[in-house]
Amino acid sequence: MPTSASPVVAAVTRLNATQPLRPFVAYAQPTRLSFIQARRAASSAALYSRAAGPSPAHPPRALSGVHGKAAVSLAARGLSASALTRAAAAPHGAPAAAKDSVAPAVADATSSVGSGERLLQPDASLALDQQSVGKLLTVWMVYQACGSTKLVQMAPKILKLFEKLRLSWLSNAVVRRTFFAWFCAGEKEREIVHAMRRLKESGIGSILDFSAEADLPEDATAGGDLAEAARAHANVKADAFAKEYFHGMHMASQVPHAFAALKITGLADPEVLYRLSMPHQPLRDAFLAADHDNDGRVDYTQFKDTVLPAMPGGARVASPSGMFTMVDANSDGQVDWVDIQMALGMDNPLARPLYLSDGGAYGALESDFEDYERMVARARAVVQQAAEKGVRVMIDAEHTYFQPMIDHVALVMQREFNTGGSSQTLVYNTYQMYRTDALQRMTDDYERGVREGWRFAAKIVRGAYMELERGRAASLGYASPINPTLEATHALYDRGAAQLLNRIATAQREGAVPPALFVATHNNESIERVLQQLQSLQIDTSAEPVMFGQLLGMQDATSYALAKANIPIYKYVPYGTLDEVMPYLIRRAQENSAVAGAIRSEAAQVMAEIRRRMLGRTRRAHSVATSSL
Repeated sequence: MPTSASPVVAAVTRLNATQPLRPFVAYAQPTRLSFIQARRAASSAALYSRAAGPSPAHPPRALSGVHGKAAVSLAARGLSASALTRAAAAPHGAPAAAKDSVAPAVADATSSVGSGERLLQPDASLALDQQSVGKLLTVWMVYQACGSTKLVQMAPKILKLFEKLRLSWLSNAVVRRTFFAWFCAGEKEREIVHAMRRLKESGIGSILDFSAEADLPEDATAGGDLAEAARAHANVKADAFAKEYFHGMHMASQVPHAFAALKITGLADPEVLYRLSMPHQPLRDAFLAADHDNDGRVDYTQFKDTVLPAMPGGARVASPSGMFTMVDANSDGQVDWVDIQMALGMDNPLARPLYLSDGGAYGALESDFEDYERMVARARAVVQQAAEKGVRVMIDAEHTYFQPMIDHVALVMQREFNTGGSSQTLVYNTYQMYRTDALQRMTDDYERGVREGWRFAAKIVRGAYMELERGRAASLGYASPINPTLEATHALYDRGAAQLLNRIATAQREGAVPPALFVATHNNESIERVLQQLQSLQIDTSAEPVMFGQLLGMQDATSYALAKANIPIYKYVPYGTLDEVMPYLIRRAQENSAVAGAIRSEAAQVMAEIRRRMLGRTRRAHSVATSSL
């Protein structure tokens, strides 16, 4: 974190990073087991042959991945092509039927949008009318800068050069008056809430987003006392992040029906997330390898010989049959991937020794379990605050090497809060459809919600870390988790949307509570396709089972047209200090630069509006399709 006047950094400064690790009183809660896990725990005993451990006290905090056998285990990231095909062909395949799944058929979403009259026609004038001439000039300059691919690529180096020359005050002043002013709501509560209220006046909701980010460090840290001090500092910083999220819930509650975004990497040391996420892909690969007949299930022998040994602590299991009994929820002698996720998750204390390293770089430390408890408790306290204030929660997706634990925390929060009753919030998890395994993960999580009895809520995006993910995969020698082509990502996005739209339509016809879908995209073809499906499936959107979203300052013509057509539309509203949101701003510039043709068109529309106002001309009326969706 930068050392500017950030509220998070200020809180960290006030607290002594070397003090004993004392969590907030609100966080001092034990892990809550689901009723399924509680039943399993009661019937399981003596699963392990020896006490968990030993684990290295403080291994190097490195980015080089794992070594030896673990490197081979982590070599394959994402599903194989055949597995992805199976996942797309049947939402949960044979095991879903065997476990009493309720998965309706998925309508074809890969065909092109019809050539007839489009349901909605974006109109830039609807958005430009809201801006002053001075703001329009700022926007035009931002778009011009984004249209220069070379300038955008050089931006990080230029900013570092200004910092080296001690001229950051100058570069910060330029960025603050251009990119920050357009893509962010501000730093102070008054200006942030004002921005949200202005959007609401135009029929657009807000998703408040504290845009500070966390990632793995670039350098290694020594062990011993230094590592313990680093751990203490990470926990203090995570507590401070939680406080800022509390403040975000307070601000979001001042505007009706708002959301607030939550980044799980802010609630724990990223290295803890990394170590706890390590076993996920080897375990998934082992499950697919053990499933010889491709029916999506494995028996006891396959589980014992192939699946269990993939875990760091698999060798310490004294009773594989007892472990299998714990996983086999319906006692039919076979388990599927959802069974394994439910039973062997970190929220089941009986499964935790499976994650523990035996001394190598692969696996968790004993201290990671304590930090895991703190992370979940922080998340629970933040979401509870949201529930009390009537704010819905979006859990953001982040880097693939953290995502298994991010997904895990999201599922725990959904299980606890997406049950209706007295809860006044709904927790959404985010699925990055540029990942090869995105549709399978979303399908599995939906099935888990059915089995555990909570409402599934998903935000689908294409993804924001493509270059980083591909570069990391190339440097560490594993298969890229990203789809090979843009067309493949488009197709997976549209299929994911169609799958949930079919489930929503089926639930509404049956009078059941439907899952919830948040369509976050700047792609007008995807938006048009979803609108057509809403119409053809006769989905009622009055209770917002389906919503659309774009980022503040991007695709405004579409956002305002959707609002005018009374279709649920939200803007992601980032806030924070300039230093905190700088990585976010760079990504927005890069994203706009990647669609240079569209950004040049938007710049031309802005300049045309400036000229129109300067010359006092009237604007020709544009029609926007209305909808009864």
